[in-house]
Amino acid sequence: MNRSFSVRLSLILLFVLLLTACSTEKTASETEPKKKEPKKETVEKAPTDPEEMVKQGAGKYNEKVKDLEGDALDKEINKITKNYPEGMKAEEAYNRIVAGFAANHQTGFQELEDFDISFEEVEAYEKYQEESEDGEEKKEGPLNVAILLDASGSMAGKVSGTDKMTAAKEALKKFAGGLPDDANVMLRVYGHKGSNADKDKKVSCESTEVMYPLGAYNEGTFQQSLSKFKPTGWTPLAASIEAAEKDLQGKEGNNVIYIVSDGIETCDGNPVEAAKKLHESNMKAEVNIIGFDVDNEGQQQLKAVAEAGGGEFQSVSSQKELFDEVDSNWSKAMHNTRINWDSSMDITDINWSSSNKFMDLGKVYTDTVTNSVRDEQSLFQDVKLILRDQKKLTDEEINKLDELIRERNEKLMEYAKEKHETKKEALTAERDRAVKVIQDYAEEARTQ
Repeated sequence: MNRSFSVRLSLILLFVLLLTACSTEKTASETEPKKKEPKKETVEKAPTDPEEMVKQGAGKYNEKVKDLEGDALDKEINKITKNYPEGMKAEEAYNRIVAGFAANHQTGFQELEDFDISFEEVEAYEKYQEESEDGEEKKEGPLNVAILLDASGSMAGKVSGTDKMTAAKEALKKFAGGLPDDANVMLRVYGHKGSNADKDKKVSCESTEVMYPLGAYNEGTFQQSLSKFKPTGWTPLAASIEAAEKDLQGKEGNNVIYIVSDGIETCDGNPVEAAKKLHESNMKAEVNIIGFDVDNEGQQQLKAVAEAGGGEFQSVSSQKELFDEVDSNWSKAMHNTRINWDSSMDITDINWSSSNKFMDLGKVYTDTVTNSVRDEQSLFQDVKLILRDQKKLTDEEINKLDELIRERNEKLMEYAKEKHETKKEALTAERDRAVKVIQDYAEEARTQ
């Protein structure tokens, strides 16, 4: 009986142990966490519109690779693309390339968009046409008149019973006295030292001197300046023009030079070159000349000097003609100079500025915008070749990928060209508008 009891007890204990083990196994199975399915990577579809391509900005890895070359570039691209899936279609590979390696085109296109097409030269004229608070028109800078008088020995000669120097002084006194109140005048004489003998050539050719410094006209002081010299020596015309350029350098306003001479350069200078240099400088000056009792050779040289200086030449042979020329044509020329010369120089400035602007605009287009597009295409091609070597795509898909890269490049280049052409047209229109503003202003001033 005891034996039978022991057997039954053993069977019961074994059954309990089996139940406990099953329960434990079930509990462990129920509490064990389920393995998560790997998350499928999503790649943003690349834009097809060039404007959206620009807006998209730089790819995720562009900053890492854009300055790398050769083996360093290949190593970094391999590192980035090694986990790309195999068997990709061209479109998926293209989307990955754009998302990862696209260049930042925004900076270049924005620089092209913001390129300044305005001209500072026209602002003064637009402001001139405005009315100030008290209703008066705004005025431009002062008129600076530099008078150069030949005091060589030949000016002691007589015409119409009066020596040429006396006639010239009287005419210039009248001219200076008739200048506008806000004008500045200067008197420089040349050839007034030494004599016209060979022994005095050096000292005479070095004689060019300001007798009345640039400033407002004062009748008494100007008259005194005319009495400080007499006709004596040679004719350093070129040196005097060069000196006048220095006299007017940095002076605000409109600058004009008037010369009275009875002969050609006799001091081995080049007055034509001197006048041309002055005329083409940044001081905005012109050279007008009266040839007083000058022979044919002298007239031809003085005319060439005036033309090189952007001014006019007139020949007179008597005191009356000299007075009439100064009183009429010089005064008219002075008015036109005050109104128009600064305008014509500003038009020249605008044409010069526009040339520079077109060049600068071209540099933005080629050096910044299109270079960015070309660099991106080169990088895309490098990525494509590495994907091919990694056998991420079949040869057929590689060819399709190459076509997608080419299409993107062509779209961006065409978009850049359109933006450049649009800005060029706007610059051309603004240049033409600026020139017209100045021309209209000058024409209106001439009729007043």
